[in-house]
Formats: sequence, structure tokens, C-alpha cells
Amino acid sequence: MDLRIHQALNKWRKRDFDYGDADCCQFAGFIVQELTGKDYLVTFKYASQWQADDIIAGHGGLKDTVASVLGSPDYSFNQLDNGSPVLCEMPYGQLLGIKLGSVAVALGKKGFINIPQSMIKVGWNLCKL
Repeated sequence: MDLRIHQALNKWRKRDFDYGDADCCQFAGFIVQELTGKDYLVTFKYASQWQADDIIAGHGGLKDTVASVLGSPDYSFNQLDNGSPVLCEMPYGQLLGIKLGSVAVALGKKGFINIPQSMIKVGWNLCKL
């Protein structure tokens, strides 16, 4: 599985951060689709921060937005498989990434960022998707 995750990471086309195309949710969704074959973002179409924020607010927050398609989250980081989508609490807000070893990898405004386990709040186990 780890080889498939690294292949998916390498397939992610580098481009400028852009809501609806290259943002944290699109990145995590891309990796999950590469690993499972299923597009979980098909019902989420947005092209701006405002539209993304509106979708998230309509579900009651990012965790609930993700849970609306992936189901109930798992709270134990150590129980998550590599490649599992994870919700990270950053100083400037929440973002979605994937578990990779002892960290999360996410897409920030300037490219990939590694996020320590202490900032990961919940995840959705890839093997259950």
C-alpha cells in the first residue's frame, strides 16, 4: 500500500493553490480516489473559498462535511491505515490531509506540508471506505 501512496503523491500535478482544483480537500480526495478507485468528491463542486466555506458551513464544519460522505470518523491515529484522510487543526484553521507514517501530509498554499500527529484530530480509515 505504501508504494501506491507514494505513486499517488507523485501523480499529483503541481499547480498553484486554487479552491476546487488544488486545495487540501481536492488533494486528499485525489489520493483516496487513487487508492480506492472511488471519487468521493463528485458531489462537491466549488470554485472559490467562499463556495467551499458555504459547503462546509452547510454541513456544520469540515469534519461533518467529510463525514457526510465517508461516515463516522475514527479518533485513534494509530488505528488509521496509511493513506487515510485526516482532519488537522492548524493555528489558522482546519485542513484535510492523509496519514503517512507518523505524520499527515497535506496541501498548503505553497505545496505539500508535513503535519505532526499532535495536530491530527480525526481520520477516516481507508480500509473501511
